[in-house]
Amino acid sequence: MKVKLAKTAGFCMGVRRAMNIVLDAANKKKGELYTYGPLVHNPQAVEMLKEKGVSVITDTSVSDATVIIRAHGIPPKERKKIKESGNLICDATCPHVARAHALIRKGINQGYTAIIIGDKGHAEVNGLLGYAEGRGYVIESESDVAELPEIDRACIVAQTTQDRHNFAAIVDAIRKTVPDVQIHDTICDSTNIRQKEVRELAREVDAMVIVGGKNSANTLRLHEISLSAGVPSYHIEGEDELESLDLEQYENIGVMAGASTPNWVINKVIERIKILLKKRQRKLYSVLERVGDFIVGSSLYLSLGAVSMGYASLVFQGITPSATILSIIFLYIFSVHIFNRYTEKAESEFYDSIKSQFFKKYGKAFIITAMIASAISLYLSYMLDVVYFILLLFSYLMGVIYSLRIVPERLQHMTDYKRLKDFPGSKDVFVALAWAWVIVLIPNLNQETFYTYESLSVLFFVISTVFIRSVVFDVVSIEGDRIVGRETIPILIGPKHTEIMLLIITVIMGIYMGLSAVVGLVPSLGYFFILPPVLMVACLYIIQKQRIRSNRLFEVLIDSFFLLIGLITYIWQTV
Repeated sequence: MKVKLAKTAGFCMGVRRAMNIVLDAANKKKGELYTYGPLVHNPQAVEMLKEKGVSVITDTSVSDATVIIRAHGIPPKERKKIKESGNLICDATCPHVARAHALIRKGINQGYTAIIIGDKGHAEVNGLLGYAEGRGYVIESESDVAELPEIDRACIVAQTTQDRHNFAAIVDAIRKTVPDVQIHDTICDSTNIRQKEVRELAREVDAMVIVGGKNSANTLRLHEISLSAGVPSYHIEGEDELESLDLEQYENIGVMAGASTPNWVINKVIERIKILLKKRQRKLYSVLERVGDFIVGSSLYLSLGAVSMGYASLVFQGITPSATILSIIFLYIFSVHIFNRYTEKAESEFYDSIKSQFFKKYGKAFIITAMIASAISLYLSYMLDVVYFILLLFSYLMGVIYSLRIVPERLQHMTDYKRLKDFPGSKDVFVALAWAWVIVLIPNLNQETFYTYESLSVLFFVISTVFIRSVVFDVVSIEGDRIVGRETIPILIGPKHTEIMLLIITVIMGIYMGLSAVVGLVPSLGYFFILPPVLMVACLYIIQKQRIRSNRLFEVLIDSFFLLIGLITYIWQTV
C-alpha cells in the first residue's frame, strides 16, 4: 500500500512567481490590494489571499490602489484602463505568457493573423486575443480549423497549458489550409513535463488522484490524460472529498496536482490518503508508525540529537560527559521547541499540516510537559551551581523576549520590525545561539580553562551546524513562510543563493576543522565533525534538484545527522 506523488506536483514557475509577488505585496501592504481576476484557479489559494487582505476584482472600476496582474495576463486595453484610473500596477504575468504576447504583437505588426490554440473563454486566451488587435482566432480542436476564414498568413501560438499532442495535430491541420504560417510552440515546459509524468505514473498505480481547482484548465487536462491511460482517476479540490472515493480498495495510489495547486493542499491530501490506507495496514505496523510520528512530531527525536551533539562537544573538549548536563540539554531543547511549535501551530498549517494538526490535538498536554521539563532543567542546573541556574534561566527568558514587542507603541508606525522575531533570519540565528549556549558555553563554566581552542572550535561547529539545519528547513518550507509573512533567509536572498551560502559555511568549517586537526590544535575527531553539515547540504541539494517533496522522513534524516556525530564520537573514544 503506497502513495506515489509526482515529482512535479505543485506550483509551476509562473504561478509560484505570481504567488510570491502577491504575498510579498500583502505582507508589506500599504493601501488597498487587488488581483485582477482570481490569481490562480484554486479556491484554497484564493481564500488564503482573501484572509490576507487581497481582494479580487473583475473590472477596472477601482482607483488609487495596487492592482496585481495575475499569471494569465490581461489584454493591453484593460491594462491601460487600470493605469489611467490612478492605480499602481504590479505585473505578475507568467514570463511564458508574456513571451506569447510579444510573439503575437510582432506577428500582427508583420501583417500576420494570430491563431491561438487554446480553450475559448480562458483568461489566458482572452489576454492573448487582446494583443491580436481584432485579427485573432481561437482554435480548440482540429474540427475548428474548418471554420476559419480564408487566411494567407498566420502566426500560431498556444495557450501555455495546452497538450502538446493536440497542438501538433491542430498545427498540421492549419498547414493544409494556410499557405504561410509562423509556428511558435509556447506551451510551458512544466506543463509538458506534468502531462508526461501523469501518463507514466498512471501506468504504475491502481488509481490516480488529481488535485486542483475544478475550473483549472491544466488540472482538467491532467485528469483527462490520466483517464485516457485506463486507470481510475479522481479530480478533487481538497482532502475533504476523499472520504467518498473508496480508495481503500486500491493497493497503489498516484497523486498529481495542477500547476496552481498549493503545496499545503497537496500535503493534506496525501496525509488523508495515508490515513485511509492505514485501515488496511497490519496493527503492529500501524502502531509503530504512530509511535515514530509521535517521537518526531513531539521534538523528542530532535532533543536526542541535541544530547548527541552535547556528548560529542564534551568529548571533543576533553570533558567527561555528565548525565546531569546531558539531561539539562535534553530538557531545554525539548521544552523550547515545544513552546515554539505550539505558538506557531496555526502558521504551520501552510507548510507542515501534520505538525499543525499534531499540536492542535496534543498541544495542551505538551505545553504542560514542556513546563515540567523546564522546571526540572532549572532545578538540575541549580543543583550544579547557582551560576548555571542563572544562565539557563536567562536563556529561557531570551526565548520569551524574542517574541515580545520591543518597539514602543508610539514608534511602531516607523518600522515593520516590532519584535526580535520580526527581523529577517533572526530565528535561525537565535536557535543556533540557544543550542550553543546550553551545549558548549554552560558546560564549560566549571573548567579551569574556560575558553580553550577546542571549546571555541566546537562552539563554531555547533552554531554553524544548527544554523544550517534551521535554514535547510526554511528552504523547504519557503512557500508556507511567505504565506504567513515570515521573512526567512531563503525568502530574503532566494533559495539558490541560500544554498550557495550554506555551501560556503560548510566549506569554511571543513577547512577550519581539517587544518586544526592536521596541526594538532584539536583532536582527530575534528575530521568527522564536518559530516553533519555536509550531509545536510547534500540532502537539501538532492531534494531541490530532484524535486522530491520534503516530508517527515526528510526531517528524520536531517536530525539523524546529529545522532550520527554522537555515534562517531563514541566509536572514536572507544577505539
